[in-house]
Formats: sequence, C-alpha cells, structure tokens
Amino acid sequence: MEIMRFPLGPVLTNLYVVSENGHGFIVDAVIKNDLVTKYIKDNNIIIDSILQTHTHFDHVLGLEYYKNLYNVDVFASSESRDIANDKYYNLAYDYDDLNVPIDNFLTDNEIFTDFKIKALKTPGHSLDSISYLIGDYLFSGDTLFRGNIGRTDFPGGDYETLIDSINEKYRVLNQNIVVYPGHGEQTSLDYEFNNNPFLI
Repeated sequence: MEIMRFPLGPVLTNLYVVSENGHGFIVDAVIKNDLVTKYIKDNNIIIDSILQTHTHFDHVLGLEYYKNLYNVDVFASSESRDIANDKYYNLAYDYDDLNVPIDNFLTDNEIFTDFKIKALKTPGHSLDSISYLIGDYLFSGDTLFRGNIGRTDFPGGDYETLIDSINEKYRVLNQNIVVYPGHGEQTSLDYEFNNNPFLI
C-alpha cells in the first residue's frame, strides 16, 4: 500500500492519497492543489472514495472539488450529519460558500469499501472525529499527533472525551501500527504510548 502525504492549506493540514493495485482513496480533502491531482494522474490511480476524519474547515476546503472531479462518495462519521455545514462546528467563518457534501455516514466499528477500512469513532477534538484503520495503518485525524493530541477548546471538543477515545480505541490495537495524523509527521502507537506526555 502506498501512502502519500500532502501538507496543504492555511494551517498545513495533511491530505493523504492511499493506493494499492491501481485504486485508491483520499483521506481529508484539505484543499484543491495541482500536486495532488498530478500525483494521482502520474501514478494512474483510480480514486474510489474520500474519507473525512472530521469536518473542520481546514480538512474540507477541497472536498467539493475532489468529489466532483473524481465523481466519488464521501464517508464521514454519523455525527457529521448535523454539523458538517454548521459554521459553529466547522469553524468556516471566513468561507461563506463552503459546502461539505457527505454521502455515507459511518457507525462505530463499521467496515466499508473494498479496502476493508474500519471506522473508529474517536470524539474529543470534535463531535464527529473518526479514525480509519486499514491493516497496520491508522489515520487519526486531529485526535493524535506525534508527541501531542488534538485541541479540545473548539465547539464540541472535550479533553476527557479525547483521552478516553485514545485509550479505548487505540490501546487495544497492535502497538506497531503506523499513525498518520491530520497535521505533522507520522508516528506509531508504541512511540506515543511510551513518549507522548499526554498518554504516559
């Protein structure tokens, strides 16, 4: 499996293109960018879907563009249904025309698409935070970063809920799993549970 990271947008949010055997998907459609579409074209990747770890503005500014370009469904947490287009929750106060289209609202532990992706609801940073487990890879969104955790001072955020999400959903996983966060470099569960000051 190939995973390409593109740090993009106003706060350098990670957009990932994940692919295998000519098919792939986008994790967090951060913003329209020619580097992303060129990479997909140059590697002959058929984009099958888009996965959103949550719907804060910096993760969805390019969502409508990529959805229409590749004519694919968008997956997000079932909690996104009522808040994805609510500026109080998505923080898109400076983006009057932002539209956050979502086709499929996921339940906790749901397995979906041909990639057999497992959805893990991990609220705390936002009401609709969800992580995606694909084999030995975990896309944590803004729940867990290298040496840090997500902010909890936004609407719908809660520190204790975030810590509970990490402990309940991540500690039971293989600790060698590689973590691809919403911001910054990749890490591993083993590293975080032994070095992250919020978790040890």
